[in-house]
Amino acid sequence: MSEHNRHRRLLYWLVGILFLLAAAIFFVKLRYFDFSLDNRAGFFYRADASVSFDPEPGKEIRISISLPDRRTSGYSVDPISGGEKQFRTELQNGLRRAVLELPPRSGRQTVSYRFRLIPRAPVAEAPAAPPPVDSKLLPNEVAAARKAMLAAIDPENKLAPAVLVTALLRALGTASAVERQPFTRQSGVAGTVEAAIAILAERGWPARPLRGIFLNESKIQQQPTLFLDVWYDNDWHVFQPNTGKPGLPEHFLVLQRKDSSLFEVSGAKNSSIRFSVTRVPAGAERLNRLRADIIGEHDLGGFTLFSLPASQQNLFKRLALLPLAILLIVVTRNVVGIQTMGTFMPVLIAMAFLEMKLLPGLISFLLILTIGLAIRAWLTRLNLLMVPRISAVVVVVILLMQAISIGANLLELPDFMGVAFFPLIIIAWTIERASTTWEEDGAVTTLKQLAASLATATVSYLVLASGYLQYLLYTFSELNLIILGVILLLGTYTGYRFTELMRFQPLVKQ
Repeated sequence: MSEHNRHRRLLYWLVGILFLLAAAIFFVKLRYFDFSLDNRAGFFYRADASVSFDPEPGKEIRISISLPDRRTSGYSVDPISGGEKQFRTELQNGLRRAVLELPPRSGRQTVSYRFRLIPRAPVAEAPAAPPPVDSKLLPNEVAAARKAMLAAIDPENKLAPAVLVTALLRALGTASAVERQPFTRQSGVAGTVEAAIAILAERGWPARPLRGIFLNESKIQQQPTLFLDVWYDNDWHVFQPNTGKPGLPEHFLVLQRKDSSLFEVSGAKNSSIRFSVTRVPAGAERLNRLRADIIGEHDLGGFTLFSLPASQQNLFKRLALLPLAILLIVVTRNVVGIQTMGTFMPVLIAMAFLEMKLLPGLISFLLILTIGLAIRAWLTRLNLLMVPRISAVVVVVILLMQAISIGANLLELPDFMGVAFFPLIIIAWTIERASTTWEEDGAVTTLKQLAASLATATVSYLVLASGYLQYLLYTFSELNLIILGVILLLGTYTGYRFTELMRFQPLVKQ
């Protein structure tokens, strides 16, 4: 047996082992751990609240974090292992809070409280009426400014409460800092909410800030989102400060609703909080429970992706489909025979499209590419060496990205603001390679390769944007072994590509 045949047989054995191993793990997960192929099947959310702070010298540190109401939030809240294990749950003024006490520390610190959110039916409760608002406690100049603002919005005092609050929030959103100064010294959404609370007191309507997080794993980390909660018609009504739209958005979890802080840190300064949320299939919890029956205190769940912090899980979920996209590149190049500008350039461009959406991404890419090629053609006349020439193109690409972002901001086109997610060096190298191909092989070949690159990037985007495929390849990560095996098999393919068969088709007919 020749050396080549031995290596080929070894490869087939390796691929067979990969397939069998993946199939075995896949079957065990489905059969014994209640994992499901349906991404809408049983699940829970895992949330991490990360508090960062600078300790004060020699002082003990106490951290308190507000937790969702088990009865009205629609979720049962349970702590899970990981993070700081010294957290305990306390009841303060009828509200549950996670509390941690630490000895004196030095240097910037970050502690995390991890909890599980299991969907359940919320319990309807009659809201308690807040104490009446005494509008006479504020200075006369503030009262006059409030009356003037309300008179401008509702001169006849006939607007319905919801319409009035919406109009007030929109007016405050467009008001200048000078116009808002009597009510607040804060800027942005926080200033809008504070000013609205002060102005609504003129009508005798109690209002309060409301904070929470989106149960959205598309963001690796998120800061709490602020809303306005207004009391009228014997109930609390939530409004979005940016738009004035009433009601809470979908998949929003309220953390702070009453007269309590979202989080408190004593014995430290410069504190901040960030949240990470990820969706976990119910089968992962059964995997964790198995260790209690088999290996006691050792956490079998620690050997799975589901044991990672929520922010890391969200990051790996974004990367879960990369092997499938890479397999697509292998098929298009080695089997179909499509030539692109760079081997994995389409996949990297597709990842940028995920942040911008497809159409804005294509427009931005074509704009940068067109202007970049024009400038690269001009640089050719200067007879620069390769490294300085590519470096100049990189700088030009940065300037173009900045210009597109500024223009998108002025034109209020937020989807184009993500242009900075494009892989800078890859785009610069694509411009350089396209220019070289144009000089050596002509415009037709260059345009064909650019079109093929964009087509492959678009198909890769459609693969990467699939929520179901992401669930499948993250939950059943062993399927990547099958993808690896297919890539290895394709590496041995030496036959004709589809494009070559099409080119030789006239000879076959003869």
